[in-house]
Formats: sequence, structure tokens, C-alpha cells
Amino acid sequence: MRRRQLSALTGATLLATCALGATAAQAAEPTPGARTVVPKVGTPFPYVGLVRAAGADRYETAAVIAQGSFAPSAGSTVFITSGEAPADALTAGPAAASLDAPLLLTRADALPEATADQLARLTPGTVYVVGGSDRVSATTLAAIAAAAPGATVQRIAGTDRYDTAVQIADRFFPGADGVVLTRGDTFPDALSGGAAAAAAGVPLMITEPGRLPAPVSTWLAGRTFEASVVVGSPASVSEPVAAALATRTTDPAAATRVAGADRYDTAAAVAAELFPDAVTAVIATGDDFPDALAGVPAAALNAAPVLLLPQQCTPVSVYDYLAGSQVSSEIILGGPTSVTPEALTTNCA
Repeated sequence: MRRRQLSALTGATLLATCALGATAAQAAEPTPGARTVVPKVGTPFPYVGLVRAAGADRYETAAVIAQGSFAPSAGSTVFITSGEAPADALTAGPAAASLDAPLLLTRADALPEATADQLARLTPGTVYVVGGSDRVSATTLAAIAAAAPGATVQRIAGTDRYDTAVQIADRFFPGADGVVLTRGDTFPDALSGGAAAAAAGVPLMITEPGRLPAPVSTWLAGRTFEASVVVGSPASVSEPVAAALATRTTDPAAATRVAGADRYDTAAAVAAELFPDAVTAVIATGDDFPDALAGVPAAALNAAPVLLLPQQCTPVSVYDYLAGSQVSSEIILGGPTSVTPEALTTNCA
């Protein structure tokens, strides 16, 4: 049975237990009366307020997220993707969530120490490396195997990001009754859409804005879905592409589009439409992808949406969702230069 809750951490616990040291994880001060608890994966998040999970770089941030959300378990699974390009991580996120697995990041030609440390801690039985040798070299693949002795290391890679997304869907969602489709040449809609796909237990599929790539078109042609969701405006996923997905949906009324005026409004719209009862939200910068890449599996543990913020303020759409929701815990991914204090405390004009 899939875990639905993020591990039980207070800000103080996150700082105390993180193997990367106090500088790698930052958290808001606990509210008066907040309890410090022993982390247990799978229990409800008890901390009311803000918790920041951040490292010195994207690799350490992914490691902090894994440290806080996933307990060691012999025979478990870990996903690793490039930290230098987002596409493979975006489609791997829901697959990792389906197996209660963390998503770690690597450089193409060298395995970061933080990633190696998490592999040693987690003692996985299987490591899925998503992406071709241009993203994760053979040398790095060998380093991954050395850091996880006894684990089976498997590479999943297609000819391009779209073919890789299809291979992920075929491997981990062979009988999926739904799908989330987003633009694949940029990251924002795929972050919020990936959280929705992970919570629903369906694949995230990606497309070019104006046409379905051949691998995706072939994949869709062999399937029908009970429901489908397009995340993003017609500028991101065109009407003809959305219509092609609708033809593969049993009831056309169950083929919907969720979109806002921009990436921030779209993420808020996904949260409002698909996470109306969330008690936890995951928040990341909308300006760049690295810190949020590993956040989708962690968000799935608590059925939490991924919300995006600009550097200076909180958009009205994000504020309205949070103010009208039951969200009492917010997990901030990335340090204060990524998600600034101003973004968390100041509403956009």
C-alpha cells in the first residue's frame, strides 16, 4: 500500500538528523508548543508552519529531501536522474512515487558525495538510472553501483526525453487508467502536473507544444483512459494536442485542461482542482528547476501539491489557494536565495 504521508519531522528534527550537517538543511523556528518527534516514515506531518529542506546545491537538496522522507529499507528502490537537465527527472518523479522511492540527482560525469551517501544509507535493492549516457555516464553508473553494493542498477533511456517518458510509463504504469500531459521542453507545468500524476498513481507524459512527438503519439494510440488532464495553457499544450488526448479518453468530459495565466497561476489551479483537501503543500521557486526536481516523490507521500513562487512575492492565486485550504504545513524546497523570505511573506501587487 502506498504511503500517503510525508515523514514526521519538525524543523529541529530535520536539522538534527540530516547527515549533511546543519548547513545543509534550514527550517523555520517551530511555533510555540510544537512537539519535537522522532521521524517515522508514513506518519502525518505534525509540524504546523514552515519547514525548509535545502542543501548547498541541488544534489544536497535532493539528499536532504530523501533524508527527511525515506527510511532505509533493504530491497527498496531509488531513482537517480541528471541534475543538469530537468526532463528525465520530471517524468521519473511519479514513477518513483509509485514505488515509495526517493529521487536523487547526479552530475553526468561524477556522482556527488551527497548522492552516494544517501545510496549507502538507503540500502536499496534496485536503482533505476533514468537518462542516457549523455546525462549519466558509464563511469557514473559504475560509481552508483559501488555506492549501493548488492543493488541491481538499471538504466532507463530512450532516444530523447519523449521516448524516455514512454519507456517510464510502459515500465511503471503498464495498466494506467489515467494520464497527465504537460509540455516537455520546459519545467514549470511538469512540476505541478507531476505532483498531480504522482498523487493519482498515473504517469506524467510530455509533449511538444504544437504536436505530439512520435513516441508519445504511438503510446497514446494503443491506450484508452478513464480520465486525462492537460496541465498548461494552449500555448504550452495546443488544442489539437489536447484533442488527440481526449480521443483516447473514454468519456470526453473526463478529459480536462487545468491552466492559469502563467506558471504560478497554473500550479495554483492544479492545487485547487486536484488537491482540495491537502493539509501540506510543497513550495519551490518557479524561476529554475533544480531544487524542485526531487520534490515530487516527497510531495506524493502527503498527497501534497507543488506550488511555485517568483523571487519577490506570493502570487494572488497561490495566496488564495493557501488561505482557502486546510494546508497547515508548508515544505520549502531550496535555500533562501531560491525561495526568498520576501516570496513567503509578501503578496504580489
